[in-house]
Amino acid sequence: MALIWIVEDDPQIGLLIEMTVRKAGHETRRFANADRLAGGLTYDSRKPDLLLLDLMLRAKSGYEVLRDWKEDQDTRDIPVIIISARSAEQDKVKGLDLGAEDYITKPFGVRELQARVNTALRRLSPAPEKLVFGELELDTGTREAFVQCTRIDLTSREFDLLTYLARHRQTAVTRSELLREVWGYQTDDDQSRTVDSHIKTLRIKLGDNPASPRFIQTIRGTGYRLIAGEAR
Repeated sequence: MALIWIVEDDPQIGLLIEMTVRKAGHETRRFANADRLAGGLTYDSRKPDLLLLDLMLRAKSGYEVLRDWKEDQDTRDIPVIIISARSAEQDKVKGLDLGAEDYITKPFGVRELQARVNTALRRLSPAPEKLVFGELELDTGTREAFVQCTRIDLTSREFDLLTYLARHRQTAVTRSELLREVWGYQTDDDQSRTVDSHIKTLRIKLGDNPASPRFIQTIRGTGYRLIAGEAR
């Protein structure tokens, strides 16, 4: 059972999220705003395993909360899932750039929220290995990525996505497959373009140009393929 903190200023939505997470078998604590979240961080001896964060908060926005969360050494490694009514691509990209692991658009399905929470909490511990593909190196033990020996700061979700592409590099991986295997979705429908948004931010961090890719190739109508280390 994980401890999940929720920051949501709408009481009804906050209660719905809390009930959904508890039905999945987890413990919760809910905060109405950033100040109360800060109080929880100050006085609670047990930190959460996951934070569910609304964006449209009073006084201090969810973006500011996320930025501070990822800059604090005590919380930066605790994953954050944004749950917001903002559905524009720029909102999602901004949230992912600031370090969110996932982005759920309101209104959301109960099963979808449970699946995404469980996926974010899932921590498989296979034998550590180093995957090297030309200029790209992935260390699954330390969960670090390097390009030309320079460490690239990836979120946990971005690292999982890149690792999955690396382990299936000889085939084109579909968006539906990535939704199931990396995000834990129970549906193939990606109306929020979650996969594409993560690929976009991942390419930026890798210094990859989609028009002339070094690492991630778009397979039109299908998905993506890792091409790092292949002869050009």
